[in-house]
Amino acid sequence: MDQIKFLLPEITLILLSFALLFNSLIDQIDKRITNKILLIIGSLVSIILLLNENPQGYFLNDTFENNTLTNTIKVLLVSGTLLSLLLISNSKSEQFKNFFNEYCFLLILSLVGGMIVVSSREFLTMIISFEILSIPIYLISAMGPNSKKSIEAATKLFFFGTLSTVFLIFSAVLFYSISGSTYINDIAWSTKDSVIVLSTIFLLVTVSFKCALYPFHFWVSDTYESAPMNILPFLSTIPKIAIIAFVFFFFQNLYNFNTNNQIINIISILIIGSISFGSILSVKQNNLFRLLAYSGIPHAGILIACAINPLPVSSDFLILYFTFYIFSNVGLFICLNSLPKINKDFTINDLSGLYKDSSFIAICLTIFLLSLAGAPLFAGFWGKFNVALISYKSFGLFLPILIMASAAVSFYYYIKIIRFIFLNKSIDQTYKFSTNTINIFLIIICVIITMALGINPNLMTKIF
Repeated sequence: MDQIKFLLPEITLILLSFALLFNSLIDQIDKRITNKILLIIGSLVSIILLLNENPQGYFLNDTFENNTLTNTIKVLLVSGTLLSLLLISNSKSEQFKNFFNEYCFLLILSLVGGMIVVSSREFLTMIISFEILSIPIYLISAMGPNSKKSIEAATKLFFFGTLSTVFLIFSAVLFYSISGSTYINDIAWSTKDSVIVLSTIFLLVTVSFKCALYPFHFWVSDTYESAPMNILPFLSTIPKIAIIAFVFFFFQNLYNFNTNNQIINIISILIIGSISFGSILSVKQNNLFRLLAYSGIPHAGILIACAINPLPVSSDFLILYFTFYIFSNVGLFICLNSLPKINKDFTINDLSGLYKDSSFIAICLTIFLLSLAGAPLFAGFWGKFNVALISYKSFGLFLPILIMASAAVSFYYYIKIIRFIFLNKSIDQTYKFSTNTINIFLIIICVIITMALGINPNLMTKIF
């Protein structure tokens, strides 16, 4: 047991996924209650193990690392997944009701892949964990309500996802040719050989695709529009957070030597392109889901800027950004899922008069949008402000100006959504609705965390 104790949180989740799958074979009157109990217990056990019993250090011949930071990130990943799966268990769709166990099985396996990505310190482990994270998403993205559109988007996602894996393997081979080792910590960042620049480019291609960074964002809008809506809270947060956490650890030693400036310049181009073009693409959107898809691109760029920052405090700021981004996004999609007539052709105009239909959903949706925009007194403000601050100290004035400009642009398109929420209803919008109790509970959790971090951004350091 001592030899595998460091993997107990991941093993617990794997056992949970198979228990849910096995439960689908048992004939019960109502499996959903059993499913929710299994899901909550398994996730809470995994979180407790991460917080209290998870040994720290290097394991499996130094291919796997656990430390306080990796455990904190994994707690956030499990928490975000739990809220997402509870939303799926409470779905109004018959498809989700009938195949909830199968959805949970795939998403929890993807979560386990993301947790291993965070702790991977060797290229073979990294490649395998990337695939465990990605393959369930390829499958689920093809299960949307519009089968033709879903299969088309899933095929595109699978093809380019497989191609990005090829680039990842090329990158591992080239890094090995330079350092003679498959371990990340052995990479010779100070070398002037052009091969290390090429291998970094190949790695960044994979990271850019998985996180929907510009210019490898082309899949994200189609997937948001065609994938099952209930998995969007997971899809928009968990894979992105896991991979950006990996980027943080991968480039941790980049500044310990006489760094090859070409590598810094390449990453900077990726950050600048994602923040600027992602903001521009979001402004042009009127379809709500396409807007939300593109609005994640600037956030990913800002997270990468924080992940490669050499200051010791960058890890604390990264955790703060991860926390607000997960709970603001999950809360946002739970609010949208509570609407009675929501679909993938939903436009911003269709939110007109939402406040008159449900003031609770309207106010909570506004809180999450303002947080993502970076408004003061909300968690998103401290996330963006802190990254801008450390970017100025490490990289000069241009990057923080760009981050602040992106925040200003995001205010425009997020407040455009809020404006419609509080407008008078159109004549044809006469439906009334009530929000499910479980959804209310999940939304309140997300609101509390978002507001608490906005008032006291040091709360995460006190908890962990």
